[in-house]
Amino acid sequence: MKKLTSILACLILGVTSVFAQNAFVGGHRAWTFALQGGPMYSINENGFSYRENGAGMKLFSLQGSASIGYEFTNALGLRVAVNYGDNRSAANTRNTAAHGFYPYNFRNVNGFLDLTLDLNGNYAVQRAFRPVFYVGVGCGHTFHFTKPTGYGTEPNYSWESDNPFHVWQDINTNNTVFGFRGGFIAEYDFSQSFGIFADFCGEAFNDHFNGLLPTEHDQTAYKGYAGFPLDLRLSLSLGVIYRINY
Repeated sequence: MKKLTSILACLILGVTSVFAQNAFVGGHRAWTFALQGGPMYSINENGFSYRENGAGMKLFSLQGSASIGYEFTNALGLRVAVNYGDNRSAANTRNTAAHGFYPYNFRNVNGFLDLTLDLNGNYAVQRAFRPVFYVGVGCGHTFHFTKPTGYGTEPNYSWESDNPFHVWQDINTNNTVFGFRGGFIAEYDFSQSFGIFADFCGEAFNDHFNGLLPTEHDQTAYKGYAGFPLDLRLSLSLGVIYRINY
């Protein structure tokens, strides 16, 4: 009987210890510094033209980001992120005299303030894998636009050779717009200070992020491909993070 009592006592202590390790604890504080980069996919009112002209893969480009964050509890934190990227768009229509493929590139610098939620934040024991969700608001600035030069597309080779630039669609070449985003981070920590992560992010900006703000004439010409109020970006980044705990 004493032996059985001792065994039960040990089991109770063991279970209690496990639950104590997984109990919520407060008082966590940490600064984080991260660098990341990877491919980005542009989604805007003219993306179809790339696919129709066999250039769909050109909608992929590269982007990079740096961020500084502050974790004020085990679960919640704030971070400021700045990213830079090269983007793709086009200034062509299906139902106008142009009938062509008018791609162009531009660059962006975006800034966001993110709220982060670490799903492991309710555990007292630090775990190597951290699943983190985040949402943020900010702004994007676009610049360094190239000319939307026409490419010959059958049956308009001769028309485009005489009209190399789009004749009626204006592109604003310097834009600052409101944006918001959300994403998921899968982080693996090698120690309390250093880790690596993958970040899948979706960003949305006001429509003239890509320099195009379709007029009524544009919307008629696009027949459903203009007038969407947002320009979208999807990205997948790999990065490193350094954490200062105290």
